[in-house]
Amino acid sequence: MKRVMALGLVILTAPLSAGAEVALQEVNGCIENARSLGTSPMSCVDNAHVPCLEIPAETPNVATLCFKEAQDTWSGGMSNALDMIKGSLPDIAPIASIEVKYDLLSGLLQCDRMAELATLQNAEDEQILLQKTRCSATASGLAYVRLVWRAPEGATHAD
Repeated sequence: MKRVMALGLVILTAPLSAGAEVALQEVNGCIENARSLGTSPMSCVDNAHVPCLEIPAETPNVATLCFKEAQDTWSGGMSNALDMIKGSLPDIAPIASIEVKYDLLSGLLQCDRMAELATLQNAEDEQILLQKTRCSATASGLAYVRLVWRAPEGATHAD
């Protein structure tokens, strides 16, 4: 477990250059498309993670960096969306903040559970870190999508 934490610190301090960044404008378009079709927007997260998923299995550290970049982008998107809601709809901003906080926390809790189970199964440290980072990026992406989906049209991003 110490090796996982040490590797995690190396990844968190390494320059992020996996080259696959989540394009929030495309995700926002995906969400709006799902809204107009009356379908779930959750696949927008999977679509945004395709570049990370295409990284060869022989390079789990590169994939981990890719998912870390994705998570950072989702986090920045959530922060910006909450700022826009605060500026345009100050009455619902506290509610949106609480909703996104608990959406994210519930997802991250599941990521911790999966990592602990993988440790019990003696999975390789690199694979555990990749799985946890991928899960964390997905939890962040889903929280972002829910935030944008629930907000009134135009409240979370400029068109």
